Amino acid sequence: MKNKLHSVFFIVFVSPILASSGTESSWFEKLISVLVSGALIFSVIKGYLTVNKIWKRKKNEEVASSISIVAAMLGFAVGLPFLLNSLIITQDYFSAAKSIVALFLATVFTLIGTGYFVDKNRGKGFFKLLGQALKLEGKESGDLITDMIRPKGARKIIDILHKLAAIDEEIAKEEIDLINQFAEKWGIEIPELQPGKVDNVTSLVELKSLVQSYLDEGPDTDVAEGLVDLMNLMAEADDEVTKEEEMAVAEFTGMIAYYVSSEKGGDIEMFEVSIVPQGDKQMESVRELLPDLDMVESRGGRVFKVGKYFSEDYAEAVCSKYISLGLYSNTTKVTVDLEGQGI
Repeated sequence: MKNKLHSVFFIVFVSPILASSGTESSWFEKLISVLVSGALIFSVIKGYLTVNKIWKRKKNEEVASSISIVAAMLGFAVGLPFLLNSLIITQDYFSAAKSIVALFLATVFTLIGTGYFVDKNRGKGFFKLLGQALKLEGKESGDLITDMIRPKGARKIIDILHKLAAIDEEIAKEEIDLINQFAEKWGIEIPELQPGKVDNVTSLVELKSLVQSYLDEGPDTDVAEGLVDLMNLMAEADDEVTKEEEMAVAEFTGMIAYYVSSEKGGDIEMFEVSIVPQGDKQMESVRELLPDLDMVESRGGRVFKVGKYFSEDYAEAVCSKYISLGLYSNTTKVTVDLEGQGI
């Protein structure tokens, strides 16, 4: 093996110098010749390492589908003309060798990219696999551009609009049209929606959690503020704003306003819901219902502070939930320091 390596070294690095010894070539030209020879060796090594990495995974369907078949085939369009030019016109055999390496890589990546080595594709012809790969790439070709032009968290915005539309237990055609308009604009595929009663009714708590999840992704403040307008459009799309929609929009508007203003500092008014247990029995009931809450002293009494909300109507709805369970609860307007604490 060592002898072979020595032979390759001699042919590639030493031969150009010896071959030019009888000429008037300068040492600089000889050095360039050696560097060109070295570049060929490096090209071969690079090609080997590139193929070796992916060759071990050639049967993996995900690996196959991750290769751009068009880019691989363009390797033939680029490499073949250069090869013919190097062999016939310029007779530059080093460049010809590099073109051969490029064509070899194009061949390997084309075969792997079509899924030729994937077990489930056994028995399928090469051209059939090639057609399937080209069809898949055609569908995915605009994904990068779409991701660049659509806002961060666009898919969650569509989910928010969908769940907001269904919060009153039915979805109107006008609401579906609005959802489809933005889904199409941002290149997001969604299930076909039908007007009328919905099978899965969205709760305010679930929708609030989704909005918070969207804000946690850190969208641009301009886009977040635009979501407020979208939610208002959605609520008013069917010319009838229900109590549930009004309450949800008010709460989420406050959440987004908090998010937008949090970097600027200042104060914001919120509504805090507290459960005031009337006796030991209610105290135990609250601990079973909300085990993560701690009892605190407030205004001379002991209370469980459930949370702070942006909308008074939303806070009242939370209160009503606990009152229906026989637990006394109330809401209090509080001022929250945006710099000092979270919600």
